[in-house]
Amino acid sequence: MNIWLIDHYTNMPQDLGDARQFSNARELAKRGHTVRVIACSFNHLTRNFYPSMEGGKRWDNRETHGVAFTVISATAYQTNFEMVRLRNMLVFAFRTWLAEWAKDLPRPDIIMGSSPDPFVGIAAQRLASRYRVPFVLEIRDPWPYAISEVTGKSKYHPFVMVVDWTMRYLYAKASRIIMLSKNSTDLLVEGGAKESKIVWIPQGVDLEMNPTPRPAPDDGLFTITYLGAHNQWNSLDTILDAAKLLALWGVEHVLFRFVGDGVSKAGLIKRAVDEGIHNVRFDDPVPKMDVARVQHESDAFIINNRRDGVSKRWMSFNKLYDYLAAGRPVIFGSHTENDPVRESGAGISVEAGNAEALAKAVQHLAGLTREELWQYGERGRRFIEKNYSIPALIDRFEVVASEVTGIPCVTSRNAHAVDSHTQHAESLESVAQLR
Repeated sequence: MNIWLIDHYTNMPQDLGDARQFSNARELAKRGHTVRVIACSFNHLTRNFYPSMEGGKRWDNRETHGVAFTVISATAYQTNFEMVRLRNMLVFAFRTWLAEWAKDLPRPDIIMGSSPDPFVGIAAQRLASRYRVPFVLEIRDPWPYAISEVTGKSKYHPFVMVVDWTMRYLYAKASRIIMLSKNSTDLLVEGGAKESKIVWIPQGVDLEMNPTPRPAPDDGLFTITYLGAHNQWNSLDTILDAAKLLALWGVEHVLFRFVGDGVSKAGLIKRAVDEGIHNVRFDDPVPKMDVARVQHESDAFIINNRRDGVSKRWMSFNKLYDYLAAGRPVIFGSHTENDPVRESGAGISVEAGNAEALAKAVQHLAGLTREELWQYGERGRRFIEKNYSIPALIDRFEVVASEVTGIPCVTSRNAHAVDSHTQHAESLESVAQLR
């Protein structure tokens, strides 16, 4: 099967940022499929173009680590101001739809558009219509619901209305709708999707880039790490509050490590300096292929959900699954109906936004023996290996692809896969039904 995966913000593993589509494509290619990942040449984290795209080049077909990539140029931006970001989205979608990059490529059998950016979905759908092949829509963020909840914009705001119309159009045109967040079917149905089209295939972990965990360094410090984007979605001020509390309580051997970048990072650093929060460290982001190294330098991980409707009804933190795969305890400030930390028994879940509860959880873990910490980590690793590894999730994607294309995918892994609709219904009861 010839599969095109269109995702504005995905990256290659040697670059900063999410590389999930690379991992998906590599696994599909191992099973005999021809796969191409189509992404933007402008990196959202570094705010730079790929070197080969400088000088006005509009697109480039290339291969990295055995995976075929097409990178398409779009306008640059240095801030998250709405209009410049919107222009970048629209230019990328338009140039993707023009398909100058595809003139010498074989015809696809299926096209998937991955949407935190809804305009990518339009480009993918129109390409699928042009080639007369099935279109699959992947929903990573529930637009426009997320816009209204986070920004406070009215549902009658012109941009919100445009996005709402766009998503309803895509829901109607998609042969299948892949949602990444468990127990969120009702949210998509409210937005116009038919429940019969929806399949839950969560974000997964590439265990080839997350090797078998090794013990944390015995350096006298208990290092608890947040590794990911520093933005308003992740409520990192609450983690700073917890760090400040631990210092006030006289807990001196705990270090909070923040690894990554984003619009909130400068403000977090300034706050730590201004308020004398000395038990924190801010490090630069690392490429996906180096994430495991950073994770193994940690004793535990921490993440805090926002307290809003989006966080309660939609949870698809890719970083959370990476944390669990690293074999370390996880502290999760949870405001979601889907809580893999509690479900796996691999850490401590507390109320989102509650700095005191986060601080007490850190204090508790910091007082455990290395053997006790290792037991938490082993439970998390086993949970990921069984339920959230890339091969396990590609099993499910292959079932969807076979259903919509009529092309059988007979591989050693998916020969025993069940019907995706049955699998979806079972998965709403228990993550253990994934396989």
